[in-house]
Amino acid sequence: MNSVERISILEKSISIKTDGQNEQELAEYFKQILKYHNIESTEIPFAKGRSNLIFSIGEGDRILGLTGHMDTVNVGPLSDWQSDPFVLTEMEEKLFGRGTSDMKGGLVALIIALIELKDEKVDLGGKIRILATGGEEKGQLGSASLLGHHLISDIEALIVAEPSRLSNPKLGESTQFAIFAQNGVLDYEVISKGKSAHSSMPELGINAIDNLQEYMNQQKKYFGNMAQIDDSVLGKIIPVNSIISGGEQINSVPAYAKLTTKVRTTTSVNAEQIINDLEDIIIALNKVADMNLELNVLRQLDPVVTSKDSSIIKLVSLYGPEFFKQQITLRTVAGTTDAATFISENSRMDIAQIGPGNDSSHMANEYIFKQDFLDYIDFIKKIIISYLND
Repeated sequence: MNSVERISILEKSISIKTDGQNEQELAEYFKQILKYHNIESTEIPFAKGRSNLIFSIGEGDRILGLTGHMDTVNVGPLSDWQSDPFVLTEMEEKLFGRGTSDMKGGLVALIIALIELKDEKVDLGGKIRILATGGEEKGQLGSASLLGHHLISDIEALIVAEPSRLSNPKLGESTQFAIFAQNGVLDYEVISKGKSAHSSMPELGINAIDNLQEYMNQQKKYFGNMAQIDDSVLGKIIPVNSIISGGEQINSVPAYAKLTTKVRTTTSVNAEQIINDLEDIIIALNKVADMNLELNVLRQLDPVVTSKDSSIIKLVSLYGPEFFKQQITLRTVAGTTDAATFISENSRMDIAQIGPGNDSSHMANEYIFKQDFLDYIDFIKKIIISYLND
């Protein structure tokens, strides 16, 4: 494909709204393009109007996986955008639109790379499998639905095309990173149950908010201690109390209160340890009269860590300068990707996160540098051929 043809696929993809829904329409568009190039694909629904798309090229026992998600966050107020977020708009060598950076740009680049390798009849030396998922932005629903389909357990290495560039608006340049590790995730809620009473007679009730506050004091002390533990790769845990609610009206003692917390975990301080320790705190508090606390785990994902000496990380570092005109910086991130779900079925595969998107993700006026998008396609083709023929 030439540059115009490549960008036209991204243009159509941006025009299909997939803000937390409707991935099926985008999957069907990709299916049409793939079929035109004699590549069969399989659509795997996970909810009404929502699908994953899976396809492969090549043959052999060695399988290199590539993944990206089709959904985006919503656009927010249209007045904040300088152009229509669903119309790919080029300005100053940037391509603007919702999903350009996170991460239709990366996913479309993966798809184009496979199409071009197929059309060029390249001897791959193995198999490439693309997992185009839905529902990543809100709970990794699509990737979770792929577990058990025997699509992940045989993958040797996985490239995640999530955004991994930092833009520099003043210089009009961007810095390319490769991410070899990401923190795990622990989401949980602590519920405090009390007893309602008239606010003029609080002694007849049990104040659920006060009891929850007592727990929060203990939790703060606990995380203060655990945050001193420095993981050699991922650093320190990052706990954030993100939602708190309780009570019904100002004239009553509150009978219910709830705290919701997110923790970015490490291998040194993992989710299981935190859950056990918090449950011990709750057990001790519940021995006090009128305390009734319970902990519910909402989401748990392990950290993703790949050795810098792995083949996929070495290849990314080796060939990055050829295509991006700069050395590739290896780093870790606190955020999570579909890889965190996939490793529950295949913890052996090496994982590299590298994509053309940047730090405009989730913002109004999201964009991708035009040349970054085009260069990334050629970069991925080089990585595929080199990895499978190593």
